[in-house]
Amino acid sequence: MLTVSSEFIAIGCNSTTNGAAWAPNGLVAFGADKFVALYEPLDPDSRGVKETLPGHTARVICVETIEKDDDVEEVVLVSGSADKTAKVWKRQGQQWVNSATLTGFGGAVETIATLSGDKTHTGKDLIATGSADGKIRLWERAVLDEAKDHVECVHTFDCGNKYPMALAMACLPGTFTPVLASGHTDKVINIYVYQQDSKTYEKVYALQGHDNWVRSLAFTTYTGASDLTNKTHTLRTGDLILASASQDKYIRIWKISPGDLASNGGNTSETTDKQSPTAEAAAADVSDLKQALKAISDDDAQLSTKAHRIQVQAGDGQLQAYTIMFEALLMGHDDWVFSVAWERPRKGADGAHQPLRLISASSDKSMMIWRPDAATGVWINEVRMGDIGGNAALGFCGAMFSPDGKYVLSYGANGSFHLWKETDLHRWVPQVTISGHFRSVEQVSWDPQSRYLVSVSLDQTARLYAPWKRGSTSTWHEMGRPQVHGYDLKCLAFTDKWQFVSGADEKVLRLFDAPQACVSSLATLTSNDALLGESSSRPVGANLPALGLSNKAVFDTDIEAMQAADGNHATLQSYAHASATPTSLTETMAQPPFEEHLIQHTLWPEMEKLYGHLYEVMCVDASHDGRVIATACKAANPEHAIVRLFDTQTWKELDDKIAAHALTVTRVRFSHNDQWLLTVSRDRLWSLSRRRDNDIQTTSTHYDLVAKNKAHARIIWDAAWTHDDHLFATGSRDKTIKIWQQPAGHSPSSPEWTAIATLKCTDAITALDFAPHFKDNRYLLAVGLENGQLQLWSAPSDAPMQWEMVCQVDERLCHAGVVRSVAWRSTDGQLQLASGSEDHSVRILNIH
Repeated sequence: MLTVSSEFIAIGCNSTTNGAAWAPNGLVAFGADKFVALYEPLDPDSRGVKETLPGHTARVICVETIEKDDDVEEVVLVSGSADKTAKVWKRQGQQWVNSATLTGFGGAVETIATLSGDKTHTGKDLIATGSADGKIRLWERAVLDEAKDHVECVHTFDCGNKYPMALAMACLPGTFTPVLASGHTDKVINIYVYQQDSKTYEKVYALQGHDNWVRSLAFTTYTGASDLTNKTHTLRTGDLILASASQDKYIRIWKISPGDLASNGGNTSETTDKQSPTAEAAAADVSDLKQALKAISDDDAQLSTKAHRIQVQAGDGQLQAYTIMFEALLMGHDDWVFSVAWERPRKGADGAHQPLRLISASSDKSMMIWRPDAATGVWINEVRMGDIGGNAALGFCGAMFSPDGKYVLSYGANGSFHLWKETDLHRWVPQVTISGHFRSVEQVSWDPQSRYLVSVSLDQTARLYAPWKRGSTSTWHEMGRPQVHGYDLKCLAFTDKWQFVSGADEKVLRLFDAPQACVSSLATLTSNDALLGESSSRPVGANLPALGLSNKAVFDTDIEAMQAADGNHATLQSYAHASATPTSLTETMAQPPFEEHLIQHTLWPEMEKLYGHLYEVMCVDASHDGRVIATACKAANPEHAIVRLFDTQTWKELDDKIAAHALTVTRVRFSHNDQWLLTVSRDRLWSLSRRRDNDIQTTSTHYDLVAKNKAHARIIWDAAWTHDDHLFATGSRDKTIKIWQQPAGHSPSSPEWTAIATLKCTDAITALDFAPHFKDNRYLLAVGLENGQLQLWSAPSDAPMQWEMVCQVDERLCHAGVVRSVAWRSTDGQLQLASGSEDHSVRILNIH
């Protein structure tokens, strides 16, 4: 019986404002397409994504944690999705389980806020959800057993067409009374408070001031700060502080204070629970400078705003008064502010102390840390981190502090994470983190010597993965990004151990060659010094001009010219400045690169372009001797459904074209001895082309069509050859795999191949690959299905018609979308299976 374990998972974070959460025990949960992915950024071994939790049927939009003050290790996750559900996850032993599912939403769940049961009267956890149907729902969670929870909807707020974009929950100062803040598309922040006597939640006030959608909210409690010496600072111990971020580029700080209004020092305006729109509009606009100036008194020259009074039922018919007041306006970002988050309280011998540090993330490619100035109490921008220039798209979607406040983690619109560590006061240094595709992965392929893996995706990038070996520890990371394109990438094939060709939705195939920097860095990071001898004759690196479309090779002489040009300020105009610097091209990496380095400095130079197709390229393969490339494009008629052959000696198209199909060719595969070229198509046919006998010795290469067979009832998605070329398999949407063999007694060059076995699967077959050698004297076939499942089938080498499924890979190790590609490698006798899927993930499994 085969055993399967996970070696590596690469997947990008969904680009949503509330897409990730950092739990007190150090675990980060983030939405990754339909998964909730789990990752420990501070793992000393940098093992990356630990696990992906399947369950949602559409994109995960928001993730939040329920945090217990008394038990840091007890982590409960809540995720909201476009499938109109929210799910609660908790650990049962060593396994994560979906303990409850929240249903009844009329639209996607956009935002979630939580409040732990140890902060409420009932002892039950509170979960607030905001959805695209314009409703905010409050849920109570009660634990039933280790695997199940009971979740009940206790209140619903109908916001009409003012959709909730952000939620935050806390308790009013000094009480167990929950307060909920909600930000909407009408620029207003609504405050809801639980009324003890009526046992309901009521809207008590609407905070106005933002000029655009409110995207993020965060509560914290002020515990006092010894470093704030200013006596006129308006914060008092116990005040509840609310930070709000908006698309108007600003962050606003509000405070909720208990007790007598006279002690608050500002003008007051009493409000009732039910405000009319007119009353709300007439409420003090805290962004109005004129009104703030009127509040300056003769003896206290400090800007102030009105404090708005609210009354809350405290039980037994008593009313408790609170005031809500605008505290500060934080200006510094140049574009939309997507998220704000407070540093967590630090626990000490004298109780918990809340540092007044706030982190914000913006689409201006920066994160900022804010805190009040010790002398004046004015909020200042303490640190700014992020990208300056570069090719990063759309900036950051979210940022958060680590549980101890010494690290910051952010994620961007291109699915990447950025981890920073505070090494000294106000000095932050980037750390190794994770990355992955943020669109469908179309193909994965090992290099000819199975030393590294390359994947291509609809996110328009090709990514290179390799193990980082240091001592006894080995972990996989993205080591390079050979191609960053302007078209969706569809396929790739290696023509040499350091050379591959890729096809995209642009009708052109492009050939890339590894630069010196890549080879030497891989030699260092994978502890394989033998690679160093292969780097000498290569280009130093690749450079993408600011207005260029192709990665240009850079040689030693070019480096000298670039260094000379850097000294000439006349050459530094934005249109002339290149993506890479002379030093970045020549340096050898000592650790896996950061996202900024990947985008700009790990490109492979483009050596050739192959023309000929009239429509988008669909598939490509190269012969194992590297002499021929076969490609096909989208086609709706026989004229365009031809397979074109290119000679790698001249990089010209050969005169021979294989015209065997009437519709799009979905896969081309050369046999391992290069004698056969197998093609499969949407027209349900497979075809075989045979290499001319005398071409093995000559420099010319020609393939002649010798066989066609209508093998399946639906489209054939993939095909594969066994390592000895005695069999090939075809997989189809008709849920069957057929194994083909030459009849007994026929010569190896005979064009007759017959089906000897038909394997029936539970779903459409979308990817196939045979293991590179026998496993226990048996063939081993990996199968990827349309539902994301992976299966392993086996047959004796002496009875290849007797196939059986020997392993149904655990659902938690499988994909959640169509499996687009599978590829085997064998290293030190160990079999590993790489797979890529529409769910954005690249996975490597160990097969024992």
